[in-house]
Amino acid sequence: MTTVIKGIKLRLYPTQVQKNQLLQLFGNDRFVWNQMLSMAKDRYDNNPSSHFVNEYGIWYELPAKTT
Repeated sequence: MTTVIKGIKLRLYPTQVQKNQLLQLFGNDRFVWNQMLSMAKDRYDNNPSSHFVNEYGIWYELPAKTT
């Protein structure tokens, strides 16, 4: 018995406002990634014998969003 996997090709045409929001979102993601990478490198530089902090460990370092 074989399994058939089907896919759908889809193209989105965002408005200019949506394009700006996506650019802002990706810029924020890149900023947070770079900050966490810098923190991990500093941690290793200060203590090379420390264990690697995985994704879940980094999540604890992020501040909680308050509304």
